[in-house]
Amino acid sequence: MDIIFQKVEHVYNANSPFARRALYDVDIMIESGSYVAVIGHTGSGKSTLLQHLNGLLQPTSGTVMIGNQ
Repeated sequence: MDIIFQKVEHVYNANSPFARRALYDVDIMIESGSYVAVIGHTGSGKSTLLQHLNGLLQPTSGTVMIGNQ
């Protein structure tokens, strides 16, 4: 199953004075059977990205496709 992120954006506490953008304009294609490492500084959005993969979060905008869904 391929995993595709298209123009994914996620904002925590959207529409509040405490809004915080965690992901912006993310485009990723991970082919089935491949290995990927996600690295970055604290607060760079790694956990937010992974939470979109397992369905714990929904993108504020954009599309996450796993397989054909």
